[in-house]
Amino acid sequence: MIDPAEIAGALITARIGHTILDDFPGGDFPENAAEAHAVLSEIIEQFQIPIGGWKAAFTNAAGQKAMGVDGPACGPLFAAYIVPSPANLNLPAGSWRGVECEFGFRMSRNLPARDALYTLDEVVAATGHLYPAIEVVDSRVATGAKNGGVAVIADHCGNAAFVYGIEVSDWRGLDLAAARVDLKVDGDVVVSGSGEAVMGNPLNSLVWIANHRSRLGDGLKSGDWVTTGSTMGIFKAPPGSSVVADFGALGTVEVVFAI
Repeated sequence: MIDPAEIAGALITARIGHTILDDFPGGDFPENAAEAHAVLSEIIEQFQIPIGGWKAAFTNAAGQKAMGVDGPACGPLFAAYIVPSPANLNLPAGSWRGVECEFGFRMSRNLPARDALYTLDEVVAATGHLYPAIEVVDSRVATGAKNGGVAVIADHCGNAAFVYGIEVSDWRGLDLAAARVDLKVDGDVVVSGSGEAVMGNPLNSLVWIANHRSRLGDGLKSGDWVTTGSTMGIFKAPPGSSVVADFGALGTVEVVFAI
């Protein structure tokens, strides 16, 4: 039996201290989603940094299969790790430096918890701007990702940072599923993707997060950031590299990894 509070404290300490642990705290990875979410809940409870929004993970069938989970997951974006582009990040030498090019949004109205599911129209009406974004994903444990999705969920749901570009106001009539995204590393395109990779459309992920938070009795609040999941999987950036997510007419977002 794992100790969620002890694990959460150790993972928070590692994140703040920019260190990577050789082993999962306590020696045992979570065995199932319930244990993983218990640790994540303790992180939310213990971390002395406000939550600035929420992220989606595992938002396509291929990613879910690879990580051994049966659906998407949702984790917190802590305010201190939400930064504008261009961002200079200093991560541990052994970091993943995992880059995910994502469609980000910011809520303009509250979507409180309720019994009925929120519809697409309701969620879109409560959403403000769209942002081209990069989520940097990482593990505080050297062998974390090798232990599947439950290990990722328990460890801050994989989040290291959320970097956002310039807001897009007039986005509601756009076909986000068809929107292409190119990831450039030191100027060269290394992988491309599209909004279709995110639950068929990033707006589907946005609605899923709204209803997930509602089911938990919390909901979404005006000002919350929401990032909807990777358009192209995870790319591990080399140390010292500069990465740019190019969303075409929707703009770009840049991260430079100091190490």
